[in-house]
Amino acid sequence: MPGRAIPAPDQEMIRNAITDGAIRHLLHEEDPRLRNFRLCNACGSCTPYCPARINDPGANGDPGYLARRVTAALQAGRRPGLDLAECVQCYSCETVCPRSVSIGGIINAVYETERLQPVFRRMLLDRGGLPPRAFLPLYTGRGHLRKFIAKAIRYPYPADGRAIDEARRLLLRPVDASAFSVPGHLPLRQPLARPDRVFHLNSCCAFNYPGADLSQKMILAALGIRYETSRMQTCCGGAPHYMGGAGFADRLLLTARNLSVIHDAFEPGGEIAVTGICPTCSDSYAAALDVLSHNANREVVNEALARIGREVTDPGAFSVANVLDLYPLYLDELRRLVETRLTGLAVGVHVSCHYRKMNGTLAVPPGLQDLTAVTGAKITRSVMEHYCCGGVKNLFDRHRNGRPGELSRLNRLVRRDFMNRRLDVMVVDCPGCELVYDHMGVPVLHITELLALAMGADPRETVCIQGHLTSLSPALDRIGIR
Repeated sequence: MPGRAIPAPDQEMIRNAITDGAIRHLLHEEDPRLRNFRLCNACGSCTPYCPARINDPGANGDPGYLARRVTAALQAGRRPGLDLAECVQCYSCETVCPRSVSIGGIINAVYETERLQPVFRRMLLDRGGLPPRAFLPLYTGRGHLRKFIAKAIRYPYPADGRAIDEARRLLLRPVDASAFSVPGHLPLRQPLARPDRVFHLNSCCAFNYPGADLSQKMILAALGIRYETSRMQTCCGGAPHYMGGAGFADRLLLTARNLSVIHDAFEPGGEIAVTGICPTCSDSYAAALDVLSHNANREVVNEALARIGREVTDPGAFSVANVLDLYPLYLDELRRLVETRLTGLAVGVHVSCHYRKMNGTLAVPPGLQDLTAVTGAKITRSVMEHYCCGGVKNLFDRHRNGRPGELSRLNRLVRRDFMNRRLDVMVVDCPGCELVYDHMGVPVLHITELLALAMGADPRETVCIQGHLTSLSPALDRIGIR
């Protein structure tokens, strides 16, 4: 009968049939995210490192219970029985696995087939990335829409129409993920040398915090580091990938295309350092350069890029210069550039999961603490530095499901930790983490914004504190910055 509701048991049966079919499709394609799941021996190494407790032991106390459950489901061609929305895509599981099995990657591949793919996929095709309207669902709170409109007018999406057309043509003829051989853990990254030139990436998430981007450019100029940008650069595919809108091959092709754009922006010769305010971008480029270092992979990528007149010839010419790797090379210069010491500002530091994923370790690197200390702010350490903030994917899920104020368990933990330590501001290295903290009601600054304030930047014109959802004025007023 038209309009008759499908009974709940039938809905569940249909859903399982669809998702099981998607799993069989992923396995048939040999998606790299699922390729090595058979190596899992359910040792339980990932269990204690999952901040969302996806890998909690089963009722029998077996630490390998869930890993075994996931791999058994895949071997049977079925969907793993997981609440996919709980995974925060931090990839701690992959980082600590002795066999490089990624439960997070498996969840990402399944999530991609079930949830947000049509939304973010359409935006990639329409705009070559995540335009401002991608973030509109996150600005539903009181007074937030006004902030969104102000940002959208002043900071429109930076990609050129030709760049969007190239990205669209790449994505409309997808490459089979099984065409690539992908190593497990990324190789240890070589120490970064002081670059004489850098390419500054336009991050999709910079729309939410243009002050982080403007502060980055101010710092580069003050340090005498020549930087280039290009409107031919599009999204690297990182954020859509982790939220289910871009597959493994899509992300690789988008990043490879950008590497060709970056190469064109410089005169031949010498190493090109790729920098930006977003560790998810850094992770995308580090992963792509590793894949492209294999000749067979590069041939597949260049065959696709040839359709748009592009090519990646020398992956070895590039290095990834994340801000936490780049600026610690200039600590003495930064100390001399400080005009206003932020003495009296009590801060906590939070290093992003994707920066640690890129480096293949869960240890908290010293870069963020060292850079924060340059400003004179008082750092209060906490065990929560090792935890994920709760994840942008979960933030989008809550808003799309009509539950914007419903904090996840992780959100509640990190927010309570902030309150218990009586901090003024959280300092982060990731605009995604900044977005999550801001939505939790926690005053937050990107490390570039904090450095710029100490260097005398205008809080509104350069750091753009008026665009934050949680006011920074009480904390900054206390130290005389208005």
